[in-house]
Amino acid sequence: MITDFFSEVLRHIITLSPDTELFSDIRCAYYKKKLKKCGFFRSAPLLKIYCPKQVSIGNNCSFNYNVTIDPCPNGSISIGNNVLIGPNVVIRAADHNHENINVNINEQGHISGKIEIKDNVWICSNVTITKDVTIEEGSIVAAGAVVTKNVPAYSIVGGIPAKVIKNRKKE
Repeated sequence: MITDFFSEVLRHIITLSPDTELFSDIRCAYYKKKLKKCGFFRSAPLLKIYCPKQVSIGNNCSFNYNVTIDPCPNGSISIGNNVLIGPNVVIRAADHNHENINVNINEQGHISGKIEIKDNVWICSNVTITKDVTIEEGSIVAAGAVVTKNVPAYSIVGGIPAKVIKNRKKE
């Protein structure tokens, strides 16, 4: 119980620590011990990773300010190598169940899923990625997009919901 308390305090201190190379390295070292799998990454403050044992992060990734990664409660999130994630991105592998109109939504639990972000992907700022989505290698998700379906390799997607705008291989 006390160990859990101090672990939470440490997580909050690390989350709020300044945007310096030293604190980025400390955040990475902390999450290397907590995540299912974790390579080297850089992060700005306010990187929030919930249910860390259900999250994998590859090598050479970069997380900008205020990124939320949440596989809650039984989902999984996998981020490949060389992935860039912009500020204010939400990656959440669960939705609230809402099927029964006779029960309050907050009492119906969650529907968990899986999110996979492959290698060499750029997630621009203010993006939301929902459950059961795979973003294939080399793709770019435009700022403000809401990704609800799989993204093909080397695609640029944008909008709400996100749709393919362009294929990077045909440029």
